[in-house]
Amino acid sequence: MKEKSSQRYVVIVIGFLLAFTAIIFQLVNLQIVRGKEFAQKSQRRIISEREIIAPRGNIVDRNGLPIAVNRTAHNVKLAATGLKSPEYNEMILKLINVFEEYNNGSYEKNLENYLTFNPIEFGSSLTKSEEALEKWKSEMVIKEKDIEKLKTPEDVFKYFREEKFLIDEKYTDEEAYKIMTIRYDMLIKYSPSNPVLIAKDVSMETVAQLEERHFEFPGVIIDSVPQRRYIDASSVAHVLGYIGIINPEEYESLKDEGYKLNDMLGKTGIELSAEKDLRGINGQKRVEVDTKGRLTRELSSNPAVPGNDIVLTIDSRLQKVAMESLERNINRINALSEQEPEKYLGDAEAGSVVAIDVKSGEVIVMASYPAYDPNVFLSNSKEAQQSRMELNDPENSARPLINRAIQGQYAPGSIYKPITAIAGIEAGKISKGNDNITCRGRHNIGGWNFECLSYRNYRTSHGRQDLIKAMGTSCNIYFHELGVDTGIDIIDKWAKYFGLGERTGIELQWEAAGKRANKETKRQLRNDEWRPADTAQVAIGQFDNLFTPLQIANFTSTLANGGKRYSPHIIKEVRKHDGSIVRQTNIEYEELPLSEGTMDYINESLKAVINETYGTAYTYFIDFPEDITVAGKTGTPETGTGTSNALFVAYAPADDPEIAVAVVIEKGVWGSNAVPVGVDVLKEYFGTNNNVLPEDRITTDKVRFTR
Repeated sequence: MKEKSSQRYVVIVIGFLLAFTAIIFQLVNLQIVRGKEFAQKSQRRIISEREIIAPRGNIVDRNGLPIAVNRTAHNVKLAATGLKSPEYNEMILKLINVFEEYNNGSYEKNLENYLTFNPIEFGSSLTKSEEALEKWKSEMVIKEKDIEKLKTPEDVFKYFREEKFLIDEKYTDEEAYKIMTIRYDMLIKYSPSNPVLIAKDVSMETVAQLEERHFEFPGVIIDSVPQRRYIDASSVAHVLGYIGIINPEEYESLKDEGYKLNDMLGKTGIELSAEKDLRGINGQKRVEVDTKGRLTRELSSNPAVPGNDIVLTIDSRLQKVAMESLERNINRINALSEQEPEKYLGDAEAGSVVAIDVKSGEVIVMASYPAYDPNVFLSNSKEAQQSRMELNDPENSARPLINRAIQGQYAPGSIYKPITAIAGIEAGKISKGNDNITCRGRHNIGGWNFECLSYRNYRTSHGRQDLIKAMGTSCNIYFHELGVDTGIDIIDKWAKYFGLGERTGIELQWEAAGKRANKETKRQLRNDEWRPADTAQVAIGQFDNLFTPLQIANFTSTLANGGKRYSPHIIKEVRKHDGSIVRQTNIEYEELPLSEGTMDYINESLKAVINETYGTAYTYFIDFPEDITVAGKTGTPETGTGTSNALFVAYAPADDPEIAVAVVIEKGVWGSNAVPVGVDVLKEYFGTNNNVLPEDRITTDKVRFTR
């Protein structure tokens, strides 16, 4: 009996020894042999590196008034947690329900660009080309052979639901689509170090719900980040631009510069052109998180460096006056259609104003009407989405997103006449005291009949006149004959000298070059030879001439300062967030090869437009301060659409100019209709804007029938 007990004891001891040996072996394996491997895995599970988003640089006007700043916003991100599809889908739908109830239904819906619901169709990003559609399909399939399953939008929806994201049948199609929107972003944007942004700038009610119910939302992270905010920026929207989340094409071209899938960047305007300055350097922090992705403690931090601030040359006060005046005068022009429907069609709806400091080339006004609120591009609310749809509507003839100051291209009409006059003087065709040409109301050039507006409207003529009176009355016959006598090559040479039909190099994207009417342009556009009648048209700013308001303003500035063509610029300086200056824009100009006395005579003729009783803009300046002499020119270029555009250029004080202004009103009927806008800007600039022009003066026949 004792022997059996002893044997049992031995067996038990051996069993314990074997078990102990196994434990020791496993501990050695875990801690020594594979200790480093498991330590790293454990560390990866609990240690996470997160970016600290750098505040974007501020944008201010020339006087330091803020236009674009930052505020604190809360973004919702989703990190992978290892949940199975059924759990993931249930959690995502609950998350979307929170967004719909507490965040006005706003969350990231990038899938809509590729697949829409109700009706189920391919989105706008896939309808551009068959190639784009096939490429997207190939990226979406699990196996290459599955691409045959994706013939129709309904096929794609079914594939996503049943095979890609394994969405249970208990969910309706609408609920399934909502789940897909988040799962799609997870699919294309997720990386272990990059939780996916699923909702930005959420309401505090949303934050409270997610915090209170955090146990229901594993992997959901709430980040406090700087959010762009535009202050009273509608009047300067086209200059300012806006930012938006990086799209796939932008990411591919910028990822090597450190951009990530959820980054925001400039899309238009200064936000785009100064992106490298405005973008700061993101910081990083190492944090400890639990298995559900929640922060437990911060281990270390490397702070973000804010972006540089941009100081614009724009004067916000003048900019707002220009925009308000454009709107008011466009409405006035349209109202005249009730009184004179045979002359006014009531179709004016857009325009632009550019004002330049003639001694530096600084652009102090760059207005484009109609405008928009750039804040609508920072929100995903239903109202913001609706606003964006309206702004991008191709049926919207006003095209509010176009910056007409640099993208609009207009025939100059009679504001071109100073070019013809300069060319004639420099070619020796006219000189002061030897510049009389007779206007008989109409004449024939090269087989084409031309009429002066005085003849067309009143059956009268200007008679024998010199350059000063011809410029003041805007006599077409005078400039027809001077232009033909001078020749197109000489006229075109001086137009180029003054920067017309050439990009200015302003610090904004998509500046149009415009077009100068000359022999080469006619060959390209019409495949035809040049004729004297063509020169006659060019001499008064018609034919193929097309210039931007910025070019026209810079041309006017060059007239004002006696022939120095400055490089117009809109960035005054770049500063660090501490106020120290990074760089200032250099003032650059080209001195035009003008003869002595030429610009003095041109200046005298342009003063007649405004200061002589026969001048086409005289009526509008009766109440202007007597101690500030203004020079300028009206223009009424024909558009070929039934309604002429209205143009006006001016500079002041005429004998020591400070500011040059160019105004364009599309379908403004008469050049004189653009004059009140220029008057408003000049009065505001000189601080004399208390007087309002009487309505009866605006509608006199004398003014309406001037060019």
